[in-house]
Amino acid sequence: MKKLTIFIYFFGFSLLAENFCVIYNILDKKKQILDCNDKQLLFGYIKFKSKQNNLKFSLNKELKEFVPRRYKSEILTFVRNNCYKKTLKIKTITNFNSKLNEYINEIIIECRYKL
Repeated sequence: MKKLTIFIYFFGFSLLAENFCVIYNILDKKKQILDCNDKQLLFGYIKFKSKQNNLKFSLNKELKEFVPRRYKSEILTFVRNNCYKKTLKIKTITNFNSKLNEYINEIIIECRYKL
C-alpha cells in the first residue's frame, strides 16, 4: 500500500495534469484551428447513429490499425495531417438506445499531435 501511494504521488499527478487537444467532430468541413504543441496528446471524435450494431472494419496497412469502412477516408486524412502514426489508437464505442431503437456509435482517435 505504501509503494502504491508513493507511485501515485510521483507519477499520478503528472499523468492527470497533462494538457491535451480535442477535436469534437473531425467530419466538420470548417478549418479547425488547433492550439496544440508538437507531441501533445490529441483526441478526435466522430459520433453517428445507425440501425446496425456491427460496423465493418478493414485493416489499414499504413496505420496498422483496423479502421471503420464508413469513415475510412476521413479518418486517414485526419491521421495523416495531425498524428504521429506510432502513437495512434482508434477505438469504437457502440451503445443501443432502446427508446429510439438505434445504435449510437462513437469513434475516438487518440494520438500525439504533429506540427
